[in-house]
Amino acid sequence: MWCLIAASLMALMAPTPARSQSAGNVLLESNEQLFCVLAALNAAGYDAGMNGSPINATRRRVREYLEAQNAPILPDLKKFYADHQVKDDPSKDLAQYISLALLVGSPPDFRLMVPAEEVPPDARDVEGFLPLLRTFYTQSKMLFIWSEVQKQYDAAVARYTDEVRQTFVLTEAYLRFPAGGYLGRTYAIYIDLMGAPEQVHARIYGLNYFLVVTPSEDLKLEEIRFQYMHFLLDPLAAKYGAEIAQKSMLSATARQAPSLGLDFKEDFGLLITECLIRAVELRMDKVPAADAQKKLDDMTSQGLIMVHYLYESLLAYEHQVGSMPTYYKPMILAIDPHAEARRLFVVHFATRPPAPVTKAAPAESEEEQLLDKGDNQFYEGKYLDAKASYQTVLEKDDPKSERAIYGMAVVYANTRKPDLAEEYFEKALATAHDLRIVTWSHIYLGRLDDLNGKRDAALVQYHAALLTAAAYPMALRAAQSGMATPFGSAPPEK
Repeated sequence: MWCLIAASLMALMAPTPARSQSAGNVLLESNEQLFCVLAALNAAGYDAGMNGSPINATRRRVREYLEAQNAPILPDLKKFYADHQVKDDPSKDLAQYISLALLVGSPPDFRLMVPAEEVPPDARDVEGFLPLLRTFYTQSKMLFIWSEVQKQYDAAVARYTDEVRQTFVLTEAYLRFPAGGYLGRTYAIYIDLMGAPEQVHARIYGLNYFLVVTPSEDLKLEEIRFQYMHFLLDPLAAKYGAEIAQKSMLSATARQAPSLGLDFKEDFGLLITECLIRAVELRMDKVPAADAQKKLDDMTSQGLIMVHYLYESLLAYEHQVGSMPTYYKPMILAIDPHAEARRLFVVHFATRPPAPVTKAAPAESEEEQLLDKGDNQFYEGKYLDAKASYQTVLEKDDPKSERAIYGMAVVYANTRKPDLAEEYFEKALATAHDLRIVTWSHIYLGRLDDLNGKRDAALVQYHAALLTAAAYPMALRAAQSGMATPFGSAPPEK
């Protein structure tokens, strides 16, 4: 079976012009919108990663060309960039413009491809860049420089083509996925030469997965494979969310891991997917048993509590003939929460690594401790205690804390105070940049609208949630359910 899948993939990924390498719903190419946004950003003052390295040759040429055009709109462009620059985090500074570029159509219009109210927070912050970009594109004759550097972009794409093809062949062969098995979904890898070197930016919008890779000395194959596995496995976590929920009592243990990301603590399906991907990586890379066990122990100490179980389950998977989509459900149902709890009882979770001590991000601040406390109290059903923790943060630490505002909202939603819940969910949408918070705020508002008989308004909220929900299996199921059936209504008769 593996040979048949590999042969099919090799046929689909037969070489085409370097400008666009594709296999069904997988793309490896350059992207004109992305180039234009980031080229204009360079003209506006984005200098991160500029040095004498040959890796920046194309970027320098584009900057020289745009400077020579001396577009009249350039001072306005520079002012906008300066006003919106994330000064302490060059990666985040670039990231907001990448998000924007992935959501717009082709030049010269650069129209948003989603309703304005659904634009994710980081892109929304710089949405005002678009009217300036439209003018700059025309005044600077950007089509000419895009045509000139196309050979360099083609070469950058070609550099990745064979290795990426082989990576996908091996991944699909191991997971036994049919090529192009997910209709209507796309995984696009964009190679761009206008950003600081060695950057990898992943996004999931709707059903589409994106990975933007800037100039790099080494091919970013691990990151490309990692996002591809998410592309293949995320739908399984959503499809079998009910089965995963049966085992979610183990999430109480995961919540004890200081270094585990909040998204994993709040979405057990996402945690399962992360653990499965890490286990598949070890199996595919044929890591020696002793080294694999050490890596598994280290990952477990970081909070990836199911990685041992899934690594062991993959051994049985390798010795049967079913595909991962077939094997996934019984693998989840075979989880014994009590046995896993005994396994995890002796685990010493790693302490959270200290963050860089800056004014913006002190290591383990009192605010973070209070927020963690509130989240755990809410998880335990101690809603009034959680509310007190969130209120303390808002009153003493940060009145715009997105986690605290969202925490207040879910407390009110679970204590039957719909008016206050709606008020705080709206506040969360206005302030939050965390996509999980944004996604769930839309879902909760949709549910409140459904309960008030406002079905059309509810559908707007669920639709907005679907733009960013795919990264969170529980949220995706909730948004899809809301689109299909009004929240609180009786399930349809079978």
